[in-house]
Amino acid sequence: MDVAVKSRPTVVISCAVLEDLLGKRLPAGVPTVWLDVMLHNSPKKLAEALQARIDAIEEPSTVIVGYGLCGNGLVGVKSRSHTLVIPRTHDCVAIFLGSHQRYVQRFFASPNTYYLTKGWIDARDEPLADYHDYVAQFDEETADYLFEMKYKHYRRICLVGFSQQELDDYRGRAQAVADFMDRRFGGVACEETLGSTALIEALVRMPEQAAEADEEFVVVGPGGEITMEMFMRGGEPAPQPLARSGKGG
Repeated sequence: MDVAVKSRPTVVISCAVLEDLLGKRLPAGVPTVWLDVMLHNSPKKLAEALQARIDAIEEPSTVIVGYGLCGNGLVGVKSRSHTLVIPRTHDCVAIFLGSHQRYVQRFFASPNTYYLTKGWIDARDEPLADYHDYVAQFDEETADYLFEMKYKHYRRICLVGFSQQELDDYRGRAQAVADFMDRRFGGVACEETLGSTALIEALVRMPEQAAEADEEFVVVGPGGEITMEMFMRGGEPAPQPLARSGKGG
C-alpha cells in the first residue's frame, strides 16, 4: 500500500445524481462537492468544471470522482498534486447497477434502453421533461424534431430503484415517459430493476485500500491525466449508448 497516499485527506467531487447514494455512505467530515447533473450534456463543460474543482483543492489529497467516463467528459482532466480514484465504467448507469459487468450484460442484451433513477427524475433529466423544455424554449414543431433526434432509437425505459418503495414512488413517472415515447415511436416498453450500491461502497473504501488501478477503478496519480484508454478492459471497445452520452454521468 502507498502509505503517502493513504495518509492524504479524502475529497469527493461527484455528479449530484449520486448525492443520495454516495453522500450517506461517506465518513463524517469528508469535503464533498456535488456538480450539476446537466453537465453530462456537455463533455467539455464537465471537464472544465471537474478540473476547476480539482485545481481548487490546496492540500494534496485522494479525490474520489463520482463519474464514469461520461461520453469522454473526463478525458484530459489532470490530477495536479492529487490522486484521482474513478469507477472504471463507460457510463454511470453502471454505478447504479452495481458493476461494469452487469451494465455490459444489460447493454448487449438490450442496447436501446434508456435508464431512469430517482436522481435523474428529480433533476428533470429525462425525456418527457426534455420535451416540455424544448416546447418552452422553441416551439412545438422544433421540440418534436429535437426530441426525435435524441430519443427515436430507444425502445425500452428502465427504472432503477434501490428499494421497492422507491420503485413504487417513481413508477408512475417512468411509465409516463414510456407511454409518451410509445405514442411517438411505437413499441416502447417500461421495465424496472433493483440497483446495487456495491460499486459505490467499494469506491468509498478505496482511499483506505491499495491505491492502485484494478478492474473496478481507475487511479490517476499526481501529475497524471485521465485518458479514454484507462477505462478499457482487456482491449474491449467502449459500449456506445444510443444517446445520453453515457448518462452522467
